[in-house]
Amino acid sequence: MADVISILCADLHLSLTAPVARSAEPDWLEAQKRSLDQLRKISDEQDAPIVCAGDIFDRWNSPVELANWAMDNLPLMYAISGQHDLPMHNLEDIHRSVYWTLVKEGTISDLGKSGNYTELKDVVLFGFPWGSTVRMVEHDVPGDKMQLAVIHAYCWTTGHNYPGAPNEGKLTGWKSGLSGYDAACFGDNHDGFLSKCGGTNVLNCGCLIRRKQDERKYRPAVGLLFDDGHIEQEFLDCSEDKWLDPDDQVA
Repeated sequence: MADVISILCADLHLSLTAPVARSAEPDWLEAQKRSLDQLRKISDEQDAPIVCAGDIFDRWNSPVELANWAMDNLPLMYAISGQHDLPMHNLEDIHRSVYWTLVKEGTISDLGKSGNYTELKDVVLFGFPWGSTVRMVEHDVPGDKMQLAVIHAYCWTTGHNYPGAPNEGKLTGWKSGLSGYDAACFGDNHDGFLSKCGGTNVLNCGCLIRRKQDERKYRPAVGLLFDDGHIEQEFLDCSEDKWLDPDDQVA
């Protein structure tokens, strides 16, 4: 049997206050913690590290109170930054962000800029934060380990996209950039899906914590990456989530 070698997720969008659609929650921090606790439990059960494909925070300059809370409640993870994690979406200013505060503190292990890779026990992680060009990294890497591309960019397939989504983001358009990777996980598109692109198994992670009315029927999941390269989804229990009635929501 194949073994799970990493837990894949993206788009947590942690915030101190609830978005309008979730303002029925009596305690928004506790609501977010329910999802984080499930993520940690899956990681512990599988004895596999968590890999996050960006947008851990909803705002790059989130309050210190949220940073302190995240230090206590966010599981340890390897991650890249999404545009919401970056001042003005600029990777060069990452050191100004709350994301970087958690890197300095040790909860987040940042995978670095495009072209860097991090070797773990069973998998090599190639990080492509927001704004990166996805490509095979021109270094000698261990060939006996799974090679996983971790990408924050909009990737879509039919039925998992917004109207008018750009053609360059369509999954088939990623074939060249993903060539040579055993697997890839994407962040940014909140509508998750599993697919294949050429010889690469692909997971668009989708949002981990639902925040908007159009996500109300969405089933958040994490990805389980196995040592043979295939990916499966494990869905979270969101039965305790509370929502503002759409009729009560002010546009």
